[in-house]
Amino acid sequence: MLPFKISPPPYVPRSDDYRVPCTSAPELFFSPDRQELPDEHAERIVAAKRICSGCTIRATCGAWALENREWGIWGGHTEAEHGYRPTTRRLVTRTEAAAA
Repeated sequence: MLPFKISPPPYVPRSDDYRVPCTSAPELFFSPDRQELPDEHAERIVAAKRICSGCTIRATCGAWALENREWGIWGGHTEAEHGYRPTTRRLVTRTEAAAA
């Protein structure tokens, strides 16, 4: 089991008929618990952005993540591309919530 899961933000419709593409591969959208090799990191980012590129809520997702200072890749952008670095407390909170 992964140490985290992607819970779609509140603006995403809650329906079995609607799934945001990122929920199929959450491991691509967040750094692993270990140090990534540079090539591995780059490949993971490209794969995540490829999934985001076809998402119908990409712009809303990115705006929501920026407003809520989310970590990981949201709306096809990394934290650095959004222009911030989330706090460790935010990361721990998300990890603990996923474990529950």
